[in-house]
Amino acid sequence: MSFIKKLAGQTAIYGLSSMLGRFINFLLVIPHTEYLKSVGSYGDITAIFAFIAFLNIVLTYGMETTYFNFIRKGYLPNLIFSISQKSLFLSTVVFSAIVLLFAPQSAVLMGFPGHVDFVYCCLIFLVFDTLSLLPFARLRQEEKPLKFALIKLVNIGINVSLNYWLLAHTPSSLSQVNQVTLILIANAVASIFSFALLSPIAFKINFHFDRKIYKEMLQYAWPLIFVGLAGIVNETLDRNLLIRMLPEQEGSYQNGIYGAFYKLTMVMTMFVQAYKYAAEPFFFKQKDDSESRVKYADIMYWFIGVCAFIFLICMFFIGNLAHLFIKNKDYFKDSNGLYIVPILLMANLFLGVYYNLSVWYRLTNNTKIGAIIGIGGALVTIIGNIIFIPIYGFLACAWLTLIVYFIMCIAAYILGNRYFKVPYPIIKLFTLILASVIIWQLFIGINAYISIPWQSVSVKIGLLALMMLIIWILQPKPKKA
Repeated sequence: MSFIKKLAGQTAIYGLSSMLGRFINFLLVIPHTEYLKSVGSYGDITAIFAFIAFLNIVLTYGMETTYFNFIRKGYLPNLIFSISQKSLFLSTVVFSAIVLLFAPQSAVLMGFPGHVDFVYCCLIFLVFDTLSLLPFARLRQEEKPLKFALIKLVNIGINVSLNYWLLAHTPSSLSQVNQVTLILIANAVASIFSFALLSPIAFKINFHFDRKIYKEMLQYAWPLIFVGLAGIVNETLDRNLLIRMLPEQEGSYQNGIYGAFYKLTMVMTMFVQAYKYAAEPFFFKQKDDSESRVKYADIMYWFIGVCAFIFLICMFFIGNLAHLFIKNKDYFKDSNGLYIVPILLMANLFLGVYYNLSVWYRLTNNTKIGAIIGIGGALVTIIGNIIFIPIYGFLACAWLTLIVYFIMCIAAYILGNRYFKVPYPIIKLFTLILASVIIWQLFIGINAYISIPWQSVSVKIGLLALMMLIIWILQPKPKKA
């Protein structure tokens, strides 16, 4: 089980940095909900970053995963990095020129006609985030999680500090600037700083360009664009559709509530992201190991075990956290805000499960099949949201997110058994997830009869211990030598 310990160690470093970083980033909920003049303004910010997420996928076009895959194939890391980074430099310059030439039209496409200031600010951090992608990937591939974490934290620290300062203590020279623009400026400055720290890696490229290898890389990468776009559709399209499919003020208002309470699932999203940072290069390195498939199955078990435990912690304390971080009472006028939190927590759990299950198409060069799964999920998301948003608002977004990720998990598992069978302990995995939901509901039932706070805390500790016991009892048994 040493591979589990190694992966756990790297995940812990990424996790601690991600935990601190995302927690600091999560603190943006406070100034955004307190100092923005309306819930609708927060909805606008949510929609803009959802739109930016789509552009991130297009601008990076699968080069990160392609980089890991071609190193796994035996190509020199410096050569693959150089080819990939030069490709991103060229495509980013072309994209920037097009956006600058058609800035007014770009503002309309974003859904904010007349706001070219939004376009310019977004372009700045899009460019620098894109050019930072492969330097960050190289740090992961070289197993330098501490340096990776430090630069990420610098980015987040600058972003959060500027957000607080610009919103809570707006300089007189910027008093007439739109509050949304101020937030975008903070993001742009943070991206510039992190790229500056990565620049020694980013510009460490030679002038040789192997067209044959590059062509092979693009053949592997292009389906990943659709995988990525489909993933972003499932994750963020609902934010854009809420604004576009509901009356203007109502759409922004619901988007604001949805975005704020989605933030409360940060512990789960933080762990899934940290795990992904550590696991992706690990999966590629272990592919040719004779015990790799057993390792992947064991990793899945512990991943779900941790996620199930996180789900319980979040649900035991969600009421306290919500009122602690969301200061504006207007966000609590709709009771569905808190209602969607467990749905979205479970959705993010299945997103992580899908990432584990889908490793087969990345390892077997079947990225086209991965694209088909992703596009299928995206179509369900689009059609479902178009039908149900006008009826149920952001409730539809939350439920569809969970349903789509669950369906994609099933598809990835069935196809994975055909192309790259991994002996996942399915019954145990479902038992862990089901146990977390049952224990949560048990707590709700018990807590209804408790009036003394310390008794409630005791019950929470006892139920968390029960969940840990279940995880321990069901754990995979190591094979005897």
